[in-house]
Amino acid sequence: MRNGLISLLCISLSACTTSFQTPRNLSDLRETGYQAERQPASSRADEMSFTTAGFQNAGRCENIDLAEPLPDTGFAVRTVQNSDTILSPGDLIRVEITRGDGFAGDYVVDANGYVQFPHLGHLPAAGFTTDTFQHTVSRLLVEGEYFKANFAQVNVAVLQWAPIQIYVSGAVFSTGDKILNQRAAEDDRAERIAAPGDFSVSRSLSAALRASAGIRPDADIRNVILIRNGSRRIYDMSGAINGGPIDDPLLVAGDRVHVPSRGCFQLALARPSRITLPGIRVFMSNLTRPAASNASSAIGRDATSLPYGTRFLQGLVSANCVGGVQATNANRWGVLISRNPITGESEVIARSIEGLVRRADRDDFNPVLLPGDALACYDSHVTNVRDVLSTLSDAASPVLNALVIGGLSR
Repeated sequence: MRNGLISLLCISLSACTTSFQTPRNLSDLRETGYQAERQPASSRADEMSFTTAGFQNAGRCENIDLAEPLPDTGFAVRTVQNSDTILSPGDLIRVEITRGDGFAGDYVVDANGYVQFPHLGHLPAAGFTTDTFQHTVSRLLVEGEYFKANFAQVNVAVLQWAPIQIYVSGAVFSTGDKILNQRAAEDDRAERIAAPGDFSVSRSLSAALRASAGIRPDADIRNVILIRNGSRRIYDMSGAINGGPIDDPLLVAGDRVHVPSRGCFQLALARPSRITLPGIRVFMSNLTRPAASNASSAIGRDATSLPYGTRFLQGLVSANCVGGVQATNANRWGVLISRNPITGESEVIARSIEGLVRRADRDDFNPVLLPGDALACYDSHVTNVRDVLSTLSDAASPVLNALVIGGLSR
């Protein structure tokens, strides 16, 4: 019995002293990983360099700097001016007609895109500018002999923009149908409703990108494509990142937005801006002997909500994986579970926490966290050995007690 317990103890302790098992991935993270910072960390001092990952990321982008213009794509660039007020279903408009009692009033564009106008029937409005709808009303009033030519003075203004449905695809974190400009009725004062005119930044192109959880770091923000009624227009959104001018057109119902991917990671895009989210949500796990649950590790909603651009090491600090008793808790490992948004494959990396803290070239192996990433912490060998001994002690206690009782009974 005693020899069996000793053998079991030796086997258990030898398992605890083995090196950490490095996670395997289907692809080579040195070549095809989403971030060069996810590549395996070198342990040789002569291979340690500084900011190598930054050059590798730039190399995957063909060394085209974010501030340099891309080659001509062949599509005409056209900006939708603010004067081009295009109507969508649900928009509230005011029609003013000089001496036009019985015609003037406030109207809502119905679900089919028409306005039910007195005496003139259903007039198409969605997809047309306010100027076009204004000319249509004026023309029909003259043709119906309600007004004489040159006497029909019509003015159309938008009182309130309605929520619109658009579709976003490409290099954003959340593709699919999006609803923009949702607001409750009580959010608008009666004076604002009564006043002519309305303005909403929630129906802009940048709002659509934010509603899609922001652009990814591989996005080609100089060639964002807006598709409307079969025509394509390209917009340069780089001003939202580098502080330059930005074309931010208002969208209408049925628009489609596509963000091309450059196929490479651009660190300059991994930060809060008008076209990215200010913060991200990640998943954390820190189950250790000193902290038997995430609650006792103080991992709550605040700890898992991080500013966009947070690095792996900062996330480990937020998970309370760094620090503690140096002799027993320093040699811990952190694991990052992420997904390559271009290939759709999961990427899992492991880092020695103490190595990230102490090595000078940590930025080469300290990746940026992305929305939905998961962090997990593994205990040191000393903690492992302590828990194994505690488990063996608990298992051996009944046997030892039985032997002692048996010896006393003789």
